[in-house]
Amino acid sequence: MKPEDLDRLPRHLDPRRDPWRPAIRPLPPGRAVAAVGDVHGQADLLEAMHRLVAAEFAALPAGTDCTLIHLGDLVDRGPENRRALALARGGIAGAETITLLGNHDDRMLAVLDGAADRGSLQFWLTYGGDRVLIECGVTELAGDWRGRVRAAIGPDVLGWLRGCPVSHRIGDLLFVHAGIDPQRPLAEQDRHTLLWIRDPFLEWRRPFPENVAVIHGHTPVESLELGHPHRIDVDTGAFATGCLSAVLIHGERMRGLRVWRI
Repeated sequence: MKPEDLDRLPRHLDPRRDPWRPAIRPLPPGRAVAAVGDVHGQADLLEAMHRLVAAEFAALPAGTDCTLIHLGDLVDRGPENRRALALARGGIAGAETITLLGNHDDRMLAVLDGAADRGSLQFWLTYGGDRVLIECGVTELAGDWRGRVRAAIGPDVLGWLRGCPVSHRIGDLLFVHAGIDPQRPLAEQDRHTLLWIRDPFLEWRRPFPENVAVIHGHTPVESLELGHPHRIDVDTGAFATGCLSAVLIHGERMRGLRVWRI
């Protein structure tokens, strides 16, 4: 991917870059990572973000070790859940790609595996799972509707999603979907916490365990803010705002990336 490839984006998508600023935690020289926020079935935004990230990676010095991380919640609430999954699974050529599991992804898997009770099923439908059913051609919960959804998404894709981790660490950067329990050691974090927590994580002002900076999504924010000393929330509510955000960290510097639907 070359920087000029951004000119080939559809006219309704507007990629934007923030100026470089000091990194929340530095990476070793020759290392770069880009973390993308919650997608929620907005495959057009994710495809454009992949192009923007690829152009950013291509502009770095030759030999830079690049990693792309999706912070989870690829599905629900949006119209192109299957394409969002395929794009995340495919990643960016020439870069390591890691996709974390989000709470929406996890709940969808539980529902499709028959492991969710009726209350959990209704919760999933209320908070965006109905869009997955519509996309898969399921109009009523009758017969083997789970089997039809699983077939529409594909067993290989579902198998890949089940194998996605719930956290990933690079140096002093910890990537998770929702956040961490700030009062527990990193090695003792609970899976449910990593997928679902808001408070007390969001209200915590002191350093986190091992002084990591936590890069996360899950809780939508009005805009991508890079000024917090210990965490960055990359979820700018793409399904509602039409803005998908990412943070790029390269060595001792970082910048925000955004793709807007205009």
